[in-house]
Amino acid sequence: MVAVSYLLAGMLVWGGIGWLVDHFVGTRGIFAGIGSVLGIGGGVYLIVRRLGA
Repeated sequence: MVAVSYLLAGMLVWGGIGWLVDHFVGTRGIFAGIGSVLGIGGGVYLIVRRLGA
């Protein structure tokens, strides 16, 4: 359950930050997509580092 929450939280937080950047820059989803991918990558990193999976 912890692993799933790391992935979801990373995707939502960094995707949300990317969405805000999209809003201010005037693009359509480019930074939100990049933020989501980075958030998932960060979640995987945390899972491997903290849970040793």
